[in-house]
Amino acid sequence: MPRSLRAARRRLIAATAAVSALGLLAACAGGDDDGVAEDGTVTLTYRTWIPSAEQWRPIVEAFEAENPDIKIDFQGADAADDYLGELDNLILAGEVPDLYGIQTTAAFDDYAEYALDTDEYAADWKDGLKPELLEETTTADGEVKALPILTAGSEFYLYNQSLFDELGLDVPTDYESLLAVSKAAKAEGYTSFAMGAADTWHDADFFVWLSTQYGDGEDVYRASGGEESWTSPSLVEAATAWQKLFEDGVFQAAATSTTTYPSARDDYLLARKSLAMPTGSWHVSATLTDNPETPGSAVEDDELAMAPFPTIGDTPATSTSGVDYALALSADLSGAKLEAATKFAKFLSIGEGQQIWVNTLQGFPAANDVQPELSDGESQTAVDSVQRVSDALQASDHARKVKSTDNEGLENDLGVVLQNIANGADPAKELGTLD
Repeated sequence: MPRSLRAARRRLIAATAAVSALGLLAACAGGDDDGVAEDGTVTLTYRTWIPSAEQWRPIVEAFEAENPDIKIDFQGADAADDYLGELDNLILAGEVPDLYGIQTTAAFDDYAEYALDTDEYAADWKDGLKPELLEETTTADGEVKALPILTAGSEFYLYNQSLFDELGLDVPTDYESLLAVSKAAKAEGYTSFAMGAADTWHDADFFVWLSTQYGDGEDVYRASGGEESWTSPSLVEAATAWQKLFEDGVFQAAATSTTTYPSARDDYLLARKSLAMPTGSWHVSATLTDNPETPGSAVEDDELAMAPFPTIGDTPATSTSGVDYALALSADLSGAKLEAATKFAKFLSIGEGQQIWVNTLQGFPAANDVQPELSDGESQTAVDSVQRVSDALQASDHARKVKSTDNEGLENDLGVVLQNIANGADPAKELGTLD
């Protein structure tokens, strides 16, 4: 979305929400506990794009079993983009959900505006969350407006170990072996790394990770903050290396028209047409025996694994990481509903709900004392994959996302520039359009 449209949307949401709030105040004298049934049961609306259908049921069922007087009205969306559109419409209508998912992207402050400061409900227990993650859910005004729930990192790749074995190939460890694997895969009729470059978020994630391998690794963050030109030598080098991944055939032809989900995953990897797909740490869940993705697919009987993407640049690659999902509570909450929402927030952030969700490996824990628990029946390949991803995230010292106070659409703008570069545009000229 162009910056002008994003700014207009922001002004429209703020203005409409203010009018709606005044209307609600005029119409609802003493309505603090609206949504509380006569028997005392409290119903909370929870609007989000994750957890998935398979994941939210055990989480909600466990919470409601522990709190029979609280009901969670879970309202999921098919994708993050769909969710944000729906959330915008709810805000415009003055109907902010009681609980809602939020990402720590450039638009975080916009959505955090309608959330309670966590000091108002979690002051006594939010120290159970990793302090560096709480910094990511802090607004420019210094208010912690959401609780970090899951972390994630880039860049990793999910691969078919069985197919590697069949072709007599070793997993790549550097750019030279990456090229060798890609040529060998193509000779056998396979795509090597199915890249979902139609997704601007994935392009940006990959580039941020790649850029840390040039110069001192910090130029992408300085450029996003307006302290460095996007045409700095290290960023141009990184963009040129990005372009070579397409030119050298590491990524498939027409990658910029391939989405990560479902296309790269379903049409390539799960269809057994590619050896691997670049993705984030969350996809290590596909290596587990009870994962919901592989049953019925062409790789149902294959062994999948995950590893950090090999170093491409001058400096050894390390994972980028950060908060992937945070939970916000509506600023409209009070009374019994606020008390109920606080219980759910604690359950999901540092309680049993955190453990249940982390065990699916949708993301990694934000709580200090939680670690993924794998079943005894997991293969050694799955165990090793989870360990590799965990180790990489723990060793991470670079943020996965870039932020800009001047351009809330920076991630999308950067992604479009990277798509143009992937399709042959001059890296320096394209990057220059971001200045």
